[in-house]
Amino acid sequence: MGFFKRVGRQVEQFTQTAKQTAEENAAYRCQACDARFHTSHDQCPECGAETVVRASTEE
Repeated sequence: MGFFKRVGRQVEQFTQTAKQTAEENAAYRCQACDARFHTSHDQCPECGAETVVRASTEE
């Protein structure tokens, strides 16, 4: 495997891990679709539902 291919895979893996960690630590979530985000919204930006609540830190 070439150097750039190997580095590219490592970067992609890091990117996916960073996104997952950010979602797991988000302060708000949508009860309808379970989308997670760091700022409060009146409606979920993913599905449009009005069921955005503060995420539990005990999950």
